[in-house]
Amino acid sequence: MTDTRNLTFLDNVVPVVKTGDYTITVTQTPKGDGIPDGTKFTLEQELTVTGLRLHAEADEIHGSYPPAGTAGRFAQFLPHVALERRGVPWERRIASSDDGTTPWLGVLLFAEGELPDDPKALGATETGIAETLLTSGGDQVSLPDFTTIASLTEQEKKQTIATIRVPKEVFVRVAPTAAELPFLTHIRTPLGTEVAQADRRDAEYAYVLANRFPDPAGGRYVAHLVSFEGHKALLDTPSKAKAHVRLVSLHHWSFVSAPAGAGAAYSDLRAQLTTGDLRPHLLQHPGPKTYGEEPGLDAYTKRVRYLVETGHVALGHVRADREGAYAFYRGPLTPYPATPVSHTGTWWKAAEDGFGVASVGHETAWNLGRGLALADQEFAAALARALDLRHRVALDLTQIVGGLQARATALGAGNADYEPATALATLMPPEHRLHLPLEEALAGTVPEGAETEWRAGARALDRVVAGEPSRFHAHDLLEGLTAATLSGADDGADTEVDPVMELRAGDLSFPATTPEATGTVAEIADDPSFLGRFVTHVLGTTSEPVSYEAGSDGTGAGGSAPAAEPALSGFLDELRTLTRVPFDHLVPDVQALPAESARWFRVDPDWLDALVTGALWAGICSSLDRTAVEKLVSAYLQGAPPTPKSGLIIRSRLVADYPRIGITPSKAQVSGEVLKDPKVLRRAVLAPGVLLVLFDGVPKEVHLTEPDQGVHLGIGTHEQKERITLRALKKVDRVVIGDEVPDGGGVKRVEVAFREGGRRVLDLKGSGALLTTIWDGLGAYRSSEGKALSPGEFGLQLVHSPEKAILSTPPTLGEPRVPDEGART
Repeated sequence: MTDTRNLTFLDNVVPVVKTGDYTITVTQTPKGDGIPDGTKFTLEQELTVTGLRLHAEADEIHGSYPPAGTAGRFAQFLPHVALERRGVPWERRIASSDDGTTPWLGVLLFAEGELPDDPKALGATETGIAETLLTSGGDQVSLPDFTTIASLTEQEKKQTIATIRVPKEVFVRVAPTAAELPFLTHIRTPLGTEVAQADRRDAEYAYVLANRFPDPAGGRYVAHLVSFEGHKALLDTPSKAKAHVRLVSLHHWSFVSAPAGAGAAYSDLRAQLTTGDLRPHLLQHPGPKTYGEEPGLDAYTKRVRYLVETGHVALGHVRADREGAYAFYRGPLTPYPATPVSHTGTWWKAAEDGFGVASVGHETAWNLGRGLALADQEFAAALARALDLRHRVALDLTQIVGGLQARATALGAGNADYEPATALATLMPPEHRLHLPLEEALAGTVPEGAETEWRAGARALDRVVAGEPSRFHAHDLLEGLTAATLSGADDGADTEVDPVMELRAGDLSFPATTPEATGTVAEIADDPSFLGRFVTHVLGTTSEPVSYEAGSDGTGAGGSAPAAEPALSGFLDELRTLTRVPFDHLVPDVQALPAESARWFRVDPDWLDALVTGALWAGICSSLDRTAVEKLVSAYLQGAPPTPKSGLIIRSRLVADYPRIGITPSKAQVSGEVLKDPKVLRRAVLAPGVLLVLFDGVPKEVHLTEPDQGVHLGIGTHEQKERITLRALKKVDRVVIGDEVPDGGGVKRVEVAFREGGRRVLDLKGSGALLTTIWDGLGAYRSSEGKALSPGEFGLQLVHSPEKAILSTPPTLGEPRVPDEGART
């Protein structure tokens, strides 16, 4: 057993009870008065413990490597199969004399032309009835020796099985010895050995390894999970085999091993991403390196070259007043930090610079956002509901404020200059707290003398603004407004207010009040405090739940306030991470992203703002909506939406062949700042072989990690020889179990020992004694528990660590590109 920090290798799990027939006998000897001596009652129960033997169902196989039907550079990886049940390799004895630690299963790897019934190594087998194939082979075929193992049961004799015939000369060269078999099987678990066996069982898998590597020259191979039950004598002395050896094939798969120089390996594909100097690694047109430095260039040419270098693309621009004119477009992904734009008026609209050149990037983003919004039914409906609700809430508040005016008149406090929105503002949180939950927003603002009525009124107003029906809150709101605005009016007067007058004062259907009330609706609807609080409810930033007991339909209510529209924030957040933006808007110049390349970029925040603004402006149907939409835009942008600052776009086979490649930004930033928890805001495959990654900062480095698609076992080439990199089996100083064994300034490696014959079969315990070589090479890093390498420890030595590479961010990604002298406008 060998524990590493992330994985545990176990030598084996030998079942206490093996497969076979058993009899359970229970004897009871009662004693007592009147019971004759020697009285016994005996009960016997016969049972059979079964397990895998002649056939494996698909659900018995957890996986295999190399994957079936694939092609790749597998010459330095041992093919293997993982079994769902961890104890399967030791459920049977390879021979009745074995102690149970020798597995009865093995994986044999065959090249084309080695199996007579499968010359193309496609996985062909000979199928038939078990009794026929395993008990009658004549003088030319070696069969399992049933004198050393349990005979076939009647049921097993009738099973249909798959077998392979292995020529003697092939069997002698590729079959492991019985002494080597234990080292080709182990158990792996992500849980430590301190976890109880029962809890570990579902997380552990048995791995059965081949003892042969594919040829570096490439070719098609077939791997078979075979049963060695009854073949122990042949494994010990393969020369005793007849012309052929028949083995039961429980599972098989075929794959193609590409030649060593085929260039399809992860490391080769990854290395191609960073060829060339730093400048081409920015997402920009690959123009000359001396932009603007040639002598004799006029200012206009310098300006155009500056635009191209900073990511702009020239577009044909149809204009009535200027034939053959063109404009420049730049998407959100820029090779340098974009110059900030002041957000005043319709700031996104394209304007010509001093050279008569227009940049239409932000205006394109605005139009794209508008188009995407109108195309999304859920977002468009949510936006329309929010704007309609704002008008309805203003109507409700107008009626309540009208009642306040009637009450003020009755109390002798009427004022011709009275502004309804000002009255409502007395119950509103301060402007800088409008985005907070109510109790937090009101903290420290409650006036003295009428705390109860004021607080109840403020809460009622907030609920009405949140979209709840006003009838549930009208009384508290009117009392709160009265306490806040009329507290000193005729305190001792015995004046009754006509309730009809209160209602009619804000009733738009009552002719006498229509002109005045209509103006009040518009005043309230456009009031900055009302709008500020309303849009925060719409965007869900206040997280205020429904407060009334019954819904508007009288059936009860629950969930968030009616004004909340999660579809708005969800859609806009996706736009901020460019989720719905077409690829040609992101990379308008195909030359900026050549094949087999990785390109860095900054993200233009103003482009994202224009995209969001256009989406929300899609809700403007009349001049009455614009104020509310502008407030929505402002509130959303001030709410710290997800805003990527930089990213990496990869166009490579690496994306298709290794979709789970790890991409991690460093904490250190180009600016020198250190982020505590740098994030990948979005990772998406935009097209076959194109991966976009957006970061919340501008990392100084990005770490690429080969995907760990299961821990594979293999070897490497070092100093022109194939070697095994040794791993520590015990902690020594700072080196922990699983770390590479240090050797001077490098790491300790031993040369791989193969059997003679050129079949690339590991010589574990023969003349090459690979196991002994590894044990001796470990030196002080050997485990203290044994005197020789164990199966789990051997598996650990073969672990192939995923490759890790560091991409350094071009320093220019953090520096704005300053126009050359004469190219400024």
